[in-house]
Amino acid sequence: MKRRSFIKSLSLSIACPLIAQDGPSRQERIETLTAPQNPNIALNHLGFLPKSKKPVLFRLPDIAPPAEFLLSDMAEPEPNTPPFKLAGPLKAVDCDFGPCLAGDFSGLERPGMYQITIGDLLSVPFFIRHDLWKRTLPEAFKYYYQQRCGVAVPNVHPVCHLDDGRRRDNGAHIDVTGGWHDAGDLRKWMSTALHSGMAIMRMGRNLGDTWNQNGSGLKPILEEIRWGNRYWLKMQDSNGQIWADCAGGINGDNSDNHWTGNIIGTKDDRYINTKIIGSIQAEFVLVQAMIAQLFKDVDPGYAQKCLAAGLRCRAATTPGTKSTHDITWWLLAALELYRATNLKQWADEAAGLGQNLAALQVQEFAGNQKLIRGFWKESPTNKAPLTNAVYSALPAIALLELAGHLPAHPSAASWRTAVQLHLEEYVVPLCARNAFRIIPYGVYYGSPTKDTYRPLAGELTYRYFLPVRKEFW
Repeated sequence: MKRRSFIKSLSLSIACPLIAQDGPSRQERIETLTAPQNPNIALNHLGFLPKSKKPVLFRLPDIAPPAEFLLSDMAEPEPNTPPFKLAGPLKAVDCDFGPCLAGDFSGLERPGMYQITIGDLLSVPFFIRHDLWKRTLPEAFKYYYQQRCGVAVPNVHPVCHLDDGRRRDNGAHIDVTGGWHDAGDLRKWMSTALHSGMAIMRMGRNLGDTWNQNGSGLKPILEEIRWGNRYWLKMQDSNGQIWADCAGGINGDNSDNHWTGNIIGTKDDRYINTKIIGSIQAEFVLVQAMIAQLFKDVDPGYAQKCLAAGLRCRAATTPGTKSTHDITWWLLAALELYRATNLKQWADEAAGLGQNLAALQVQEFAGNQKLIRGFWKESPTNKAPLTNAVYSALPAIALLELAGHLPAHPSAASWRTAVQLHLEEYVVPLCARNAFRIIPYGVYYGSPTKDTYRPLAGELTYRYFLPVRKEFW
């Protein structure tokens, strides 16, 4: 048989059994339970803790408004037991994002996997369970390992950036390998990396050995923090201060956002930005003090090394008091130094900065309105409400931390009251502007730019997104 005829007959012989197996399509159960790509039913995809508030929203399409929603347990019921179902009313609510109906099933605390139906539309499946967040924490945490820089990460990337980096000011090579790539790119900002360190250590601090249900204990957290700190410690100048970034480019452009040949001294070496930014100094001090606490029992020598690095940075820097942003970070840094050393001087410094921060809160109604108050000013000299894509909640968090760790301080009650005012008379009224309870990006006096601002009350306006600007920062 010729080769061409053999291949032709082979293709026919393969096709015949495939055709024979091709019967009428059958809809699988999973297909009947799958929400559409753009579901009209909106809720927390992850799910809810048993005692938490449990809202469901229905974004109105061009149909008659439905009167109720139906919640169903997705598990097969026990024999001779009817399926669990719960109906609830839907009511129209005001929303900046368009017409919407809202329902609530907060009274349901029964653990399970559920789905909501409104008419013939389905929600995504969701859980009600006590360990809801612990199921996802390990998945989020694993991302840091995948973002490691300066080492090969199996199935992610080969060894990289062994030539980091070259000082932009004088061209000298300094070993700043290690750390993590930034989310979605290859740059290594000190600020965002230090925030990640805080998040990881807070997870370990708050949940202890139970953070991971597979029984790993704190070992993975300790290992990942060591890896991040490998880079952070290298970014400390001989005078104790901390440089801003490696590979951040010029004004955050993409000029250093690339892979390299891992050979020191070639044209693809990435640059170190030796700029000294006040808040990064505070963040570094805070993180080193947290590391000292985390490693105190498991590796006392390493704990002392990290604490010494933090204190060296603190000694080289005068805490900034010209902006709410800087005051807040230095307050948190002093508080962690107090927790790491138990020295009164750091408690006193934290309390003093707490008083400064509390004084920057606008506790009276401003701007000819009686709707909101309790926000913070940008600085002692700038009355504009504090707006920030990352740190807008930081002053309230800092005062809560302060009151919690200095409960006997004469001002502890006033710090807690300031946070309560911020939540009840700023956050809650702003979140009420939409059914999704999303807090707008910020509040403004009038319209400070040519962008569109929504009227709030009196002279105040608000926006859900940043005003247009040339640079993010």
